Amino acid sequence: MATITALDNNYVSLYYHEDKGLVHHIYKPGIGGEYLKEALNRGTDLLRQYGATKWLSDNSRIDAHTEEETEWINTHWLPNAIDAGWKYWALVVPHDFAARLNMGEFVQAFYEMGVRVAVFTDPAEAMDWITSA
Repeated sequence: MATITALDNNYVSLYYHEDKGLVHHIYKPGIGGEYLKEALNRGTDLLRQYGATKWLSDNSRIDAHTEEETEWINTHWLPNAIDAGWKYWALVVPHDFAARLNMGEFVQAFYEMGVRVAVFTDPAEAMDWITSA
């Protein structure tokens, strides 16, 4: 089965791995604002389109999200993604300490909404876990 490239620009690569049934994004430095929203919304569309429940987020190269982005993610995107069927999240945490703390907020909020979360520093380990989840 194929890997579908849903989005690929200077800020993010977004894939759907048909053989693994998962959405996978790789954030690039500088992502934010409309690029971030587009990536997350298109990923949610992939969950719905393919009936997927898994998402691998490689956030290793980003800075912390702004307060506005954090608010949008928690109040708009998260409920939509869960409604689309999202249940498992493998997160590759950022190298940047402040960004890593920011991701901690999401881990807790998403877990409380019923998403099973595992945190990694190695993308290959994250892929292994999410594939078997």
